[in-house]
Formats: sequence, structure tokens, C-alpha cells
Amino acid sequence: MSSAPKQRRPVRPYGGIDAADRVAARRGKLLDSGLELFGTRGYAATGVKDLCRTAGLTDRYFYESFGGTKELFAAVFDRVIDELFEAVAVAVDGEPPRGTRKLHAGIGTYLTALAEDPRKLRIIFVEPTGAGAEHRMREALWRFARLVAETATAARPEARPPAVLVDIYALSVVGMLERVLVEKQGGRLDVPMAELVDYCTAFAGASLAALYTGRITEQAGRSEVGSGTTD
Repeated sequence: MSSAPKQRRPVRPYGGIDAADRVAARRGKLLDSGLELFGTRGYAATGVKDLCRTAGLTDRYFYESFGGTKELFAAVFDRVIDELFEAVAVAVDGEPPRGTRKLHAGIGTYLTALAEDPRKLRIIFVEPTGAGAEHRMREALWRFARLVAETATAARPEARPPAVLVDIYALSVVGMLERVLVEKQGGRLDVPMAELVDYCTAFAGASLAALYTGRITEQAGRSEVGSGTTD
């Protein structure tokens, strides 16, 4: 039974660079290599030697930081998500709470960032299944949904819609953004990005308004009565 080579950690400075800094620099190169190859070739078509070749490192330096390609993929995925989340959160935080400007800023940042780098789009939405990272993807999308939910409730704190409806709303917004972006990148949705951001904001804003005014619960109640369901 084969196993990964034993990890080796340098302990002495070399060329004026601390050993820990050299390890971090090599790790960074492998993360960049993973972003490039996982995001273009895909996880299944990428091996350790491919990653090392692209990073300009030998195999032994791969195992210095990662136990295998799944571990590297997880690290690449986390870095992509953290960077995207921070960018969206900063954009949202910079807008006033009332109206749809926070929605527009967050949606615009999210869609534009992923459209500008299709590698990140593929790593978030396509490759996790093959890399055994489905749970990571679900947790990441839930993290964005929580940001949407917090933004929605902060905009109209006096409205106090049911928490479960806020969660459904937030998940529907995140799901909408994933679908329209994937289909746009696949060529099925021919809409300029600026218009796509406006349309998605309009849909999300209309749903949020219905949530605030109670129209969602009213419509759900009418549907229940119309279907003849009983407790």
C-alpha cells in the first residue's frame, strides 16, 4: 500500500529568508497552481506532478504542505470562497441599509467577480463533487445565504418576517445567482453583465418587498385553503 512521502520541514534560514516563510511561499505557489489547473482542466484530470510542474516545484515540496490533491483542492476552494465573501461583505457594508442598494452592491460584486474569473466559478460550482467537497460547497453557499438574510433583516428590522421565510428568501437569492451565472457562462443566457445585475436585483428586491409586507404568508395561506388541506 503506497503512502505520501513523509513531509519535510526546513528549519534553517536560507538566502536570508526564514524557513517558515519559504514554506508559506511554496504553499502559495501550489494554491495558485491549484486554482489554475482545477479551474481549467478540472480536478479529475489534475495530478500531483501536474500541480508541481505548474508551480515550478518538485513533488517533495507538495507533500510538505498537502497530503494529496483533495487536501489542496479544499484549500483552494476555501481561499476562493474567503476572498469572494470578503469582497461581497465589503461592498454590502458600504451601502445604506434601506432600499436595494445593498442588494445591488452584493449581487454585482458576486456575479462580476465570478464572471471575470471562470476558474473560480468552476471550482465553486462544478468541481466539488469530483473532489469530495460537496459539504464544503453547501456550507459556503449557506454562508452567503446568511449574509443575504442578515442584510435583508437589517434593512427593515421593524418588519420581522418569520425566520424560516427569511432563510428561504436568502437561499433563493443565492440559488438564482448560481444558475444565471452558470448559464450565462455556458452561453445560454445572452445578457450584458450590468443588465444581469439589475435584473437579479429587481427580482430579489421584489421578493424582499413581498416578504416585508406579509404578501408571501398571505399567498401561502390562500394556496393552502384552495388546495383543501387540513391539519
